[in-house]
Amino acid sequence: MQIGRAFLIALTVATPFSIQLHAQGDTLATVTLADGTQFEVAAGTGEYAFVSRGCNGNVTRRHPAAFRDAAARVQVPIGGAGLALGVRAGVVRDDLAGGDGLVTPAPPFANEPQPPRVISTNRYVNPYFVYAREHGSVGLGYVWHEHDFPTAGEGEREQPQHALNDLSAHLRFGPERSYFEVRWMEGVPLAADGGYLSVGRGGRPNGGPWTVFVGMAAGGPYEGAGLAFRLGRDVGDWNIGVRSRIGSSGGVNASGVALGVSYAHRRGERQRP
Repeated sequence: MQIGRAFLIALTVATPFSIQLHAQGDTLATVTLADGTQFEVAAGTGEYAFVSRGCNGNVTRRHPAAFRDAAARVQVPIGGAGLALGVRAGVVRDDLAGGDGLVTPAPPFANEPQPPRVISTNRYVNPYFVYAREHGSVGLGYVWHEHDFPTAGEGEREQPQHALNDLSAHLRFGPERSYFEVRWMEGVPLAADGGYLSVGRGGRPNGGPWTVFVGMAAGGPYEGAGLAFRLGRDVGDWNIGVRSRIGSSGGVNASGVALGVSYAHRRGERQRP
């Protein structure tokens, strides 16, 4: 199935909803669950590197790469039992440096021909479902993509397929005010928002308008682990914030940053725990 057709089908299923006006009140004393329409869009950029190492672990080559990515997400409720259906869609543009972009390796690799510059664009669509309650949630989805997603880990680049990259999932323990979360292939956008895997704690300090997440990010396109950090602030029903991944690999920057905005329409307000 073509990516464009899959996106249209998923979006058609996910978007037949009627907008209701949000009742006036103290929005900072409420919590958004899967019983309200959600919309999110973000875009970012970053760098990573393919690093080759010798038998003793020393770095023999560093091949830097850069990326730009953008994504959007729509999620709507199904009934009133905490179930929701959503779709994420995005695009990642990877620029693998060649020629002068390659860090000159030491002998015996110094005389090898330098690789050409490679620019690739990968579009993806990720329909998913969520079951969410006030004290936790679980989600599962499938990722359709034009090309395989790159992974800079040792030996990963030579693998023809990465089956786990076809799935998205998350598990959250705790309410919105303070929770522990594990996410796989759910970043918005995918690369700049930490990478394929993120694990950590998040919440709303003192139940206020700020949202924060701090944890570990790992998996492609980056090699190794890094710091995942997100910070946002509510403005009415909107949340505006920054998402980032900070790290390095083989002495080369392996980080990303994105700006995003999300909207949560509430069909009913609930007191935050």
